[in-house]
Amino acid sequence: MAPPWRRGAPTPPAEPSQRTARNAIIAGGLILVGLLVGTQFFSPRWTAPFEMERYVRAGARQGAALLEKDLQKSFPAGSDIGLLFTQLSRMGFSCGAVLDAGRGGDCRFRARREDNRVLTLVVVPRHDGVKLQSVTVTASMVP
Repeated sequence: MAPPWRRGAPTPPAEPSQRTARNAIIAGGLILVGLLVGTQFFSPRWTAPFEMERYVRAGARQGAALLEKDLQKSFPAGSDIGLLFTQLSRMGFSCGAVLDAGRGGDCRFRARREDNRVLTLVVVPRHDGVKLQSVTVTASMVP
């Protein structure tokens, strides 16, 4: 007589080790999907850094004037140039090397606005190599 699973009876259950491996793969996949969904849900937007958003929204002229005013207030003449570069880096600027006293160290920031135009802010610090003398900000908007 043939075994019961060959006579039209249901197939025998899988080996316990096969079920364990299948369940582990399914559980791992669900955990991975959950992590991916969680990171997408809780991740910040990929736009301008938060500190720069108000300057970007203000536009080229007003944003440059507002940033220059804020930087002059935070870093008056005679303050350490290194602190200014640290602050600008934290805000998202990329700064060049300081070559000599009064030369080098220009910092640039670019961001795409909601209207798909690119705003470029350039901070030009005047310094004696150690101490800040003045800060100038210029801006341009490219379609």
